[in-house]
Amino acid sequence: MPYHIYNAIVLLVIWAAAYPCLAQEKSVLPDINKSFRNPNVKEFIGKFEQKGREVFDNQQKILSACELDQGMVVADIGAGTGLFTRQIASSVGSQGRVYAVDIAKNFIDHIESTCNKLGLQNVTGVICSPSSVNLPDNSIDLAFICDTYHHFEFPYKTMRSIHRALRSGGQVVLVEFRRIEGVSPPWVLDHVRAGQDTFTREIVQSGFKPHGEPSYLKNSYIQRFIKSDRKTTSRHTVDSLDMVKAMLSTKTAMLIDVREQMEWDAGHLESASLIPLSQLRTDSESKQFAKKMGNLLPMDKIIYCHCRSGGRVLMATRILEKLGYDIRPLKAGYSELLMGGFRAAN
Repeated sequence: MPYHIYNAIVLLVIWAAAYPCLAQEKSVLPDINKSFRNPNVKEFIGKFEQKGREVFDNQQKILSACELDQGMVVADIGAGTGLFTRQIASSVGSQGRVYAVDIAKNFIDHIESTCNKLGLQNVTGVICSPSSVNLPDNSIDLAFICDTYHHFEFPYKTMRSIHRALRSGGQVVLVEFRRIEGVSPPWVLDHVRAGQDTFTREIVQSGFKPHGEPSYLKNSYIQRFIKSDRKTTSRHTVDSLDMVKAMLSTKTAMLIDVREQMEWDAGHLESASLIPLSQLRTDSESKQFAKKMGNLLPMDKIIYCHCRSGGRVLMATRILEKLGYDIRPLKAGYSELLMGGFRAAN
């Protein structure tokens, strides 16, 4: 086998091991939520709201980590039977709001019913999908994810939907099981697909940065993240070229070339699609712009873009960001990308 092909295979294996969630075309764990398709609420109250469950026994420590204030808008992602929803609703007060988000309608119906009985009028139930929390853009201050992230079938897509829902400076509080070989109990090793380092890397790559050191319980950890656009001071993406290749190889991202047709015809990358900046500028004046871009660019993928020298991508980014895309402009131009290992089209 030629040495350069061997190296490419080795890199892909490393990427696949480091970023197991990134193949977003299919669920990472198709049956993980099977028990929540039509859950018996009473049965799950017995499981979720009882002494001996670590997050139940440490409710106050977990709530303190959220740093809740009156008037905040919080999404309880994977709200389950509403254990934390009800407490968060009390903490944010009547001027605040809580979105109880869950994939199971049975849970949402139960939460809304119990909150009404308790006089908590600031709770709204939301039935989510396997790939989106189904919340309005710029609608929440904090996303609370307790014992739920490992149930995300499409981690990047779901975290990006949270990213869109968070306001500027919005935060995520993650509570998850510690998964450490030889330390964690067999149930965790079998049920939770990855450990803290992997989950942190996935969340960061989805558009967040760690915000303070994690706090540990006995079998779980509490970690905070803040919404970030992952840009340098020049407004180019912080993602390395190796990361870009990894994202493209797993189809979590696509690459567009915003140069003009003549430049494209003179030579372009095998992995890129052409959307000239001049076309973006013209089309952005049209009422059909969002629909046209929707046919060209998937909203649930990272969109990397390149040009000749890293200037035009910044203008293209400003246009596409208005439509809500996760657009990440590359500073490296066409020639640099070739030198960085990207292949030219034949």
